[in-house]
Amino acid sequence: MPEEQWEFAGFLDRLVADFCDGVILIVLAFVAYFVVDHSMLGHQGGFFDRHRPLSAADIFAWAWFLWNFTYLVGTTGQSWGRKVVGLRVVSTEDGPIGFWRSLGRNLFAALISGPILYLGFLWVIWDGEKQAWHDKVFRTYVLRRVSR
Repeated sequence: MPEEQWEFAGFLDRLVADFCDGVILIVLAFVAYFVVDHSMLGHQGGFFDRHRPLSAADIFAWAWFLWNFTYLVGTTGQSWGRKVVGLRVVSTEDGPIGFWRSLGRNLFAALISGPILYLGFLWVIWDGEKQAWHDKVFRTYVLRRVSR
């Protein structure tokens, strides 16, 4: 059996993986909302109602984020969406990045790479090693499995 081969993941690979993660999150949060908040607790507001109280769906979404994007990526290199697409986040030293580094990478991505016209995320398009700003700061690569 041939050994797996990996190459730097491009912008579209990463975008598709993030889209998959987002779809999974929304589906699971809707289920939590309709089963717990709406059916069991009787909340009458809609899922996107800004004036509703903190809900089970909100708590579930944050727990999912911490587990999927931080714990799983930190320990295995793959969120569910990255696993579907065949991507892996690794340290530049070639190994898992760990929980705290993954959490910092996610927070940095949200606070620095995103707000300035998403330039930190788009940087992947021009960078030779396909790194976004948060990858450079936290010394990570996103790799794509190559079919051979």
